[in-house]
Amino acid sequence: MSSPLPPIADLPFLLMRAQAAVAERINDQIAAHGHPGLRPVHGVIFARIAAAGASVNEIAAHLGITKQSAATIIEALEADGYVSRRPHPTDRRARLVELTDRGRGVTELAARTAAAVAGEIERQIGRGAMATVLDALHRMGEGTPPRPAW
Repeated sequence: MSSPLPPIADLPFLLMRAQAAVAERINDQIAAHGHPGLRPVHGVIFARIAAAGASVNEIAAHLGITKQSAATIIEALEADGYVSRRPHPTDRRARLVELTDRGRGVTELAARTAAAVAGEIERQIGRGAMATVLDALHRMGEGTPPRPAW
């Protein structure tokens, strides 16, 4: 006899638990490879700036935090060698935040680890269930930027 499904009201908690489990596994690998100070919020920033960089204002808007808070995070990442800032090519008042080689390396490690974790989950629940979960999560979050669990 299978256990009953949890009440639909548990959905937010189930999603948070699943997100925490995946984020912790990724974070553990990142720490094990010499980056113990990084947290999920940093991964969200790295993903946002990976392609073409972003200003602190754009990062703050993406995270849903103040410009001052975003600037503090960026300063710490710059001090640790994960990002660099240079004059923005189209906005004289702003600086463009970009990943350094170190930042790109940790981003690639996180992507490999995320793929491995997803593969493990797929083996546990099956390919069909995984496709259903991914489709449902995509539709549920469509149009909303990823925000870290603080």
